[in-house]
Amino acid sequence: MGRLALAVLLVFSLAACGGKSSMSAERVTYQADYPAYDTLAALHAKASLVVSVRLAERTEVRSLEHRVYTVLTGTVERTFKGPGAADVEIKQPGGEHRGTTYTEAGGIPLQPGRRYLLFLETYPDSPASLLNPGQAQYLLDDAGRLEPVDASGFSFTLAELEALGPGS
Repeated sequence: MGRLALAVLLVFSLAACGGKSSMSAERVTYQADYPAYDTLAALHAKASLVVSVRLAERTEVRSLEHRVYTVLTGTVERTFKGPGAADVEIKQPGGEHRGTTYTEAGGIPLQPGRRYLLFLETYPDSPASLLNPGQAQYLLDDAGRLEPVDASGFSFTLAELEALGPGS
């Protein structure tokens, strides 16, 4: 009987103190306002880096700039604009961090292991970011065909992208 009373007292104490179980899950949703682009040329002009990449299978969740991000590393297959590099790190808002799930309203997470064409903004001390989640990422198949990940994306070919040139 003494153990039961102690267990009940512990439960009431935690409830009275507002204690939370370490097993409880919390959710935080970020709201972001991204610019929309009217044309592929406008999207290309704004990007500091345009690359085709194969994303690694592994992701890393980081707390950067007071927000939680999932960071993916991509092996660069081809650079269409910007400085050439063998790899690029890309961050997207969201991820699991310290028992809390962070998501972005309207976000379209990159899928590890897939090939993409990405329109990115680069930073000196932080992973690159997509210009917006719907227009700045395109699935890329082995034949070089592009598929928008969202209805707001553009329909174009790699040849049309090349015709825009390497600069803005």
